[in-house]
Amino acid sequence: MKLIIKFGIKFEFERVRSILDKMEWYVLNGYRLKIPTGIDENSSNEKIKNQIKKEFNEEKFNEIKNDISADFLKIEKQFSRRIKSIFKFNIQDDFFVYLTNYGTGGSYNIPNIIIFNINNPKGIKTIFHEIIHLLIEKWVRKYELTHWEKERVVDLILNSKEFIFLEYDIWQENYHGVEKKFDKLFNDNFFKNPELFFSKIKENRC
Repeated sequence: MKLIIKFGIKFEFERVRSILDKMEWYVLNGYRLKIPTGIDENSSNEKIKNQIKKEFNEEKFNEIKNDISADFLKIEKQFSRRIKSIFKFNIQDDFFVYLTNYGTGGSYNIPNIIIFNINNPKGIKTIFHEIIHLLIEKWVRKYELTHWEKERVVDLILNSKEFIFLEYDIWQENYHGVEKKFDKLFNDNFFKNPELFFSKIKENRC
């Protein structure tokens, strides 16, 4: 497994534009967002690009890139073996990590794209979080999990004893009550049969 880390002003603009276009969703779900100073939903593309250029710090991006690469290398083999033993399907060999100064702490796009906010103090743990998102996404879509359901599942996986070597210990501030619905389902089923667990979520919701 390998991380291919990229960054640049062009991607920063795409990131900010995407955030502004989905601002209502982010606000409704209680996310804290970082956007360029003086920029809002009504800002022109030219104004956005100019502000991004003013705030772009290539030295900081390179520093974060080197830190992530070094931290991932220390644990990559153990993490790779563990996820292959659990998910039992072909895992992507390469994951593209796009560094950004904006938005949430991290996000993902299928099949193998991770977006990491360089201001996120959780560092490499966020990369592992987004990788798990990518691995379960086919079941998330098939069994129609909500946003907070999938966030709870990812954190349950990474906080489990199977991943204790990551020293993850991160939980969202609020899962909006979904933990009451299926934490027991997870503990009883996930590591025996992941897809069975996801199917039971949908069954119990009906």
